[in-house]
This record gives sequence, structure tokens and C-alpha cells, in this order.
Amino acid sequence: MTALNRKKNLALTSLNQWFYINQLILNIRKSDVIKFIPKTTVHVPSDIYSKDNLIDEVKNSKFLGMHIDIHMNWKSHVEQILPKLSAAYFSIRSVIHTLNPDTLYGLVCILSFCTSVWNNLLGKFNVCASII
Repeated sequence: MTALNRKKNLALTSLNQWFYINQLILNIRKSDVIKFIPKTTVHVPSDIYSKDNLIDEVKNSKFLGMHIDIHMNWKSHVEQILPKLSAAYFSIRSVIHTLNPDTLYGLVCILSFCTSVWNNLLGKFNVCASII
């Protein structure tokens, strides 16, 4: 075992002790390890253990509702939410003719904000613009 892996496992042991002291439990079955690396670096898997249980190392993971990969790329997140946006777009198109002007104005303001946020975050993806 390399010195780096020993340090990682020691840090995880310390974390487990802190959890135990504070009456918390780290659920290894629901835990992943993701190692962030630049795109130009080759991914070298490493083994990280908690109480003799190997924690899975993954190339992408969902954390707090955001999908992220080892290169800190948002592509997997966008791929996950595009079907939801498509469904929302269909719903809006279905009821747009029944909305009163004030509601419609509010909806356009929200969608305009959505467009500016997504264009700034993703640049090449133009997710919301087609709704407006």
C-alpha cells in the first residue's frame, strides 16, 4: 500500500471516529469515492477502505442533486435533467393558451432567467431558449 493510500485510509478512520463520537453512522453501502483529476491526467484507481470494507471509486456521482464527473464536468448532470426540462416544456406549451396575462408574464420572466443562467453555466448548451 502506498503512503498516499495509507494517508487516505487514516483520514477515513479519523472521520469514522468523529462520526462515532457524535453518534453518527457512515453508510459505506451508500458512499462513493470520486477523485477529481484534470482531463489531461490518466485516471489511476485507488483502494480506500472503511473498517475493512472497500468503498467504490466511481467516475461520476450524484451529490446534493448534482451529477458531476471526475473532471468536474456538468455534462452528465445536463443529460440527467434534459428529459425533465423537455417534459416541463411540453407541459408549458400545453397550457400556455389558457394562462392569464399576469401568469404568462411571470412565466416568461422565470424562463428568461433560466435561459441566462444556463447559457452562462453551460455556454454551448441552449436548454431553455427554445421555450421562450
